[in-house]
Amino acid sequence: MFYLYAAFFLSVMNVTSIKILLPEIMVSLSVELNWLTWVVNAYTLPLSVFIPVAGRIGDIYGPRRFFMLGVLILGLGSLLCGTALTLPWLIAGRVVQALGAAFLVPNSLSILLSKTADANRGRALGAWGGIGASGAVIGPVVSGLLVDTFSWKGSFFAITFLTLAIASAAWRGMAAPDEPDSGRMKTSKGFDLGGAFLLVSAGSVLLLGVTLLPDRGWGSAWIQAGFGLFLLLIYIFYRVEKNHADPLLNPALLGRPRFSLGLLAGFVEQSVMAGTLFVLPIFFSTVRGCSAAQTALLLTPAAAAVVLASPLGGRMADRFGPGPPIAAGMLLRSFSFLLLSRIALATGYPYIATCLVLNGLGFGLASTPALNAVVSTAGAGQRGVASGVHNMVRFTGAAAGT
Repeated sequence: MFYLYAAFFLSVMNVTSIKILLPEIMVSLSVELNWLTWVVNAYTLPLSVFIPVAGRIGDIYGPRRFFMLGVLILGLGSLLCGTALTLPWLIAGRVVQALGAAFLVPNSLSILLSKTADANRGRALGAWGGIGASGAVIGPVVSGLLVDTFSWKGSFFAITFLTLAIASAAWRGMAAPDEPDSGRMKTSKGFDLGGAFLLVSAGSVLLLGVTLLPDRGWGSAWIQAGFGLFLLLIYIFYRVEKNHADPLLNPALLGRPRFSLGLLAGFVEQSVMAGTLFVLPIFFSTVRGCSAAQTALLLTPAAAAVVLASPLGGRMADRFGPGPPIAAGMLLRSFSFLLLSRIALATGYPYIATCLVLNGLGFGLASTPALNAVVSTAGAGQRGVASGVHNMVRFTGAAAGT
């Protein structure tokens, strides 16, 4: 099932690698600095809001075909980005990439869990988390090398080539007919279009509000109206889903502590990670005078620790349940932030690297059990949408943390 991990790796790499390409894109396409944020957001925002819907589509109609569709769409979007001659062209390509990633991420996870025994679910999710962490840190390094060797377009062409290779491997590896959970198909009344519209609308409003908050502040009437509209949409969504015969997301799940706490843990984990990865690169580049490639390498201890700790967190969740590893991870990260708060101009890198290792270990221990808590509570019939909602919450946490 290597192709499942490879596709997930590419989708995560796409989030972080673009930041290394932005200076080259700005010069090549004659783009003003303030417009570059849309090159980033054109991927993260559509991915965040559409991923639960794509997961639910896979739950109903079968994850295999929509995983394959997602891989091909991601490749098409990458090709559009690589051939872009203008900024709108590039942004459109990033949106297409996001739609492909939204389909492949939750449906690849559904396929993985369907082939994994319940007793080994944590271990599989631990490997999944390690792959995601490695994609996040390797992406900027690889993109930096491709920019130096070719141009910023070479990074997108490389993704196009890799998606074709993954699609070919998946076609051979998924030769069995695509059969969703049989019990689910017997009870399904069709796709909940109204619920999907409400959830996508609420997620879009929330993420745009969080993104604009640093510039406009809490006193802005637009920000206040946006958050008010979000709460109204969420309330309507809850009422509609509660009375729907086959809802997009079963509202009863939100009343189960394991599911809700798994979402909360995912939000907090991603929020503090994103805040850390926002502050430290600025510290390394502006205070220490490091280049982009050097900064990426200086942050690798955190990512390496996540790769090592994620499988351990998964195995601990299999044996003890998700609570103990989440608590241990949160405490470890709290200690690492206490140490990071004492960094000064003269602080040596070994001290910083130690903090990053502790931070990464805590993240790895907690993140996998949080996802395990969500998907195990949801059950087979809603794994796709549950993992999609979990990712949506994590992306919102990342925006808030930044």
